[in-house]
Amino acid sequence: PGQLVSVPWLERNLQRDDVLVLDASPAKLHAAGHIPGAVNVDIFSFGGREVPVGEMERRIQSWGVSPGKKIVLYDQGGTYLATSLFFDLYYYGFPAEGLAILDGGFAKWRTSGGTVATDPTPAPNPGAFRIAKLNEDVRVRLPEFLVASGDPANNALVEALEPSQHFGGAKFFD
Repeated sequence: PGQLVSVPWLERNLQRDDVLVLDASPAKLHAAGHIPGAVNVDIFSFGGREVPVGEMERRIQSWGVSPGKKIVLYDQGGTYLATSLFFDLYYYGFPAEGLAILDGGFAKWRTSGGTVATDPTPAPNPGAFRIAKLNEDVRVRLPEFLVASGDPANNALVEALEPSQHFGGAKFFD
């Protein structure tokens, strides 16, 4: 139930035609080891910046994303990359019920004895996903954020950085 899938679930369903596995890890980490068949989506190649809708649609299609597929996202485990990619796909209109996160990510896959591949995953057949409408209601723009931050009685701002990054002891991209 929900948007998490377990390692045993993915092992049982990995070969299904309607399951697509996307690795949101940086390309170097993906090359060092990944779930067999996982398509690398290096979120740092586009994340955190505005991308024109047409360009984003082509990019999502290049990952093999199509309507009716179950998209399983993972990262190394313990990072925000898979959930960020989940948000991006949902924001661009992929239905949430078709998206899932691998619980524990690649770290749990590996420690559970899952097969690890190091060979490049062949490019998938282009997907047929079309961006019909953005889910604008899930995104907060700066003016809305600023208003909310000044109203702590009605809004909670949650920051997900580690304490050393939050307090400036460590740089995010060190």
